Amino acid sequence: MHDPAYACPALVADHLKNAMAKEIKTRKELQEIVMREARTGGKCGDDLRSVIILGPLARVRSNWDIATSSNHPTKIVSAECRTELNMIVGRLQAQYDLSGD
Repeated sequence: MHDPAYACPALVADHLKNAMAKEIKTRKELQEIVMREARTGGKCGDDLRSVIILGPLARVRSNWDIATSSNHPTKIVSAECRTELNMIVGRLQAQYDLSGD
């Protein structure tokens, strides 16, 4: 079946703009959301000390990313925690963009 929205370029552009609109969050808000979800996810435990929000970045899919620090000075964040963070951050990047703060 033919979708009438694709018959008109202006409708297509409007549809894409609305479909791609994301809520804007500050660096602090994103950091709090990621840390809260990482703590409740159960795979980071006391391994994860902090999350640093990087950006705004000039990328199409998402304008932010994260860096992490471990509670253990000689170790990096565990593989299980990194996997959990990748899932959390990927989902949040689809929902939120970083403000230009």
